[in-house]
Formats: sequence, C-alpha cells, structure tokens
Amino acid sequence: MKNENDKQDYGKIQWFFFVILIPILFTITLVVVILSVAGFDVIGKSKTVLQKVPVIENLFKEEQAETSDTSKQTSLEEEENEKLNQTIEEQTTMISALEKDVTLKEKEIQKLNQDISSLEKQLEEINITSESETKAKDIGKLYDNMTSKKAAEIIPNLSQDDAMLILTSLDDKQVADILTKMTVEDAVKFTNLLATSAQ
Repeated sequence: MKNENDKQDYGKIQWFFFVILIPILFTITLVVVILSVAGFDVIGKSKTVLQKVPVIENLFKEEQAETSDTSKQTSLEEEENEKLNQTIEEQTTMISALEKDVTLKEKEIQKLNQDISSLEKQLEEINITSESETKAKDIGKLYDNMTSKKAAEIIPNLSQDDAMLILTSLDDKQVADILTKMTVEDAVKFTNLLATSAQ
C-alpha cells in the first residue's frame, strides 16, 4: 500500500514537471528570445514590472541603495584624489619658488662675499699706505735732525725703495743739500728716481 502511494506521489511530481513546468519554462524562454530579436527590451520591462511587486520591490531598493552607496564612495574617492593632486601641484610650485629664492640668495651671498673681499683689500692697501706714510714721517723727522753730509753717506747704502721713501718725506731744500753732498753717480740716480716718482 505504502509502495503504491509513493509511486503515485512520484508519478504526480513527474507529471507536474513534464506537463506543466518544463513547457511553461520553454515557452517563456522562447518568447524572451523572440522579443529580444525583435528589438524589445524584455529584461528592462520585466525589471520595471517586478519593481511594482511589493516583496520584490524591497530587493530592488536594496540593490539601488548599494549601487548609490558604491557610486557615492567612488565619487568621494575621486574628490579626495583630485584634492591630493591639487595639493601636490601647489607644493611642487612652492618648492620650485623656494628653490629659485635659494638660488637668488646664494648669488647675493656670493656678490656680498666678493664685495667684502674687495673692501678688505682696499682697507689693507689704505693701512699699508698709512703705515708707510707714518713710517716716512718718522724717518723724515730722524733725517731732519741729521746733517746733510751724514744723510748723503747713509741713503745710497739703503734699498732703492727705502731711499726714495726718505727723500720724498723731506722738503725740497733738505733733498737738494743731501744730493749736493752725494757722489755724482748717486746724485744723478736719485735725481732721476725723484723726477720719475713726481710724474
């Protein structure tokens, strides 16, 4: 008995599949293919119709919410990327401007260093000149107190520069007295040097 009931149940299920379900699925598939070939948007229309069914409507809303969340996240990421790119561009511009400033400052520093070294040289020359002038004045005072005969004996034995330093620090009368007391050769030599230095 039990076996016959199982067979009947099995027979009813088979009958349902072969007579109802499979022909319906075949027909629906055939209709969808024919309508798609004819240019009819079957999937879009079926979505629109299914969205109106209450239970399925919630599924479509969830799908749309997920899609909108994804698109929002994508747009936020794009905005962030844009901001980052803009920041990078601004920083690159600032860096290049700072590099130009540094280059200009380095050039200014080099120019100032050159000016400083030039001024130091001028100061050295001034100090040397003032020292030699002071030295000449001191030596001149020394020879002022010396007789012209004694000076005429000493000056030819000095180096040419020192001799000229002494002679140029004395007044013309003293120089003339000293030259008259020198030998002719020394007098000619120092007269020529004095004439050259006067020019």
